[in-house]
Amino acid sequence: MNKKHWITLEDGDGVDGRLIRELVTESYRLVVTRLPKSDQPVDPHTYAGGTRVSR
Repeated sequence: MNKKHWITLEDGDGVDGRLIRELVTESYRLVVTRLPKSDQPVDPHTYAGGTRVSR
Protein backbone atom coordinates (compact mmCIF):
# COMPACT_ATOMS: atom_id res chain seq x y z
CA MET A 1 0.00 0.00 0.00
CA ASN A 2 1.38 3.39 -0.98
CA LYS A 3 1.52 5.67 2.06
CA LYS A 4 3.19 8.58 0.26
CA HIS A 5 0.17 10.88 0.58
CA TRP A 6 -1.07 9.79 4.02
CA ILE A 7 -1.53 12.36 6.72
CA THR A 8 -1.81 12.03 10.49
CA LEU A 9 -4.44 13.87 12.51
CA GLU A 10 -3.89 14.65 16.17
CA ASP A 11 -6.34 16.14 18.65
CA GLY A 12 -6.12 19.89 18.74
CA ASP A 13 -8.04 23.12 18.42
CA GLY A 14 -8.37 22.96 14.63
CA VAL A 15 -9.37 19.30 14.35
CA ASP A 16 -13.08 18.64 14.68
CA GLY A 17 -15.55 16.11 13.34
CA ARG A 18 -16.37 18.25 10.33
CA LEU A 19 -12.73 18.43 9.22
CA ILE A 20 -12.32 14.68 9.64
CA ARG A 21 -15.49 13.98 7.61
CA GLU A 22 -14.30 16.34 4.85
CA LEU A 23 -10.88 14.69 4.67
CA VAL A 24 -12.33 11.16 4.63
CA THR A 25 -14.93 12.11 2.00
CA GLU A 26 -12.29 13.71 -0.22
CA SER A 27 -10.06 10.64 0.13
CA TYR A 28 -12.96 8.36 -0.78
CA ARG A 29 -13.83 10.54 -3.78
CA LEU A 30 -10.25 10.41 -5.03
CA VAL A 31 -10.23 6.61 -4.80
CA VAL A 32 -13.64 6.22 -6.47
CA THR A 33 -12.71 8.44 -9.42
CA ARG A 34 -9.81 6.07 -10.19
CA LEU A 35 -12.07 3.01 -10.29
CA PRO A 36 -13.52 1.75 -13.56
CA LYS A 37 -17.01 3.21 -14.00
CA SER A 38 -18.50 -0.27 -13.62
CA ASP A 39 -17.02 -0.46 -10.09
CA GLN A 40 -18.02 3.06 -9.02
CA PRO A 41 -21.05 3.47 -6.72
CA VAL A 42 -24.38 3.54 -8.54
CA ASP A 43 -25.60 6.62 -6.66
CA PRO A 44 -23.20 9.51 -7.37
CA HIS A 45 -24.86 11.58 -4.58
CA THR A 46 -23.70 9.17 -1.89
CA TYR A 47 -20.36 10.95 -1.55
CA ALA A 48 -18.76 14.19 -2.73
CA GLY A 49 -22.05 16.02 -3.16
CA GLY A 50 -22.87 14.26 -6.42
CA THR A 51 -19.89 15.59 -8.29
CA ARG A 52 -17.84 13.35 -10.49
CA VAL A 53 -14.41 14.44 -11.62
CA SER A 54 -13.85 13.98 -15.34
CA ARG A 55 -10.59 12.56 -16.50
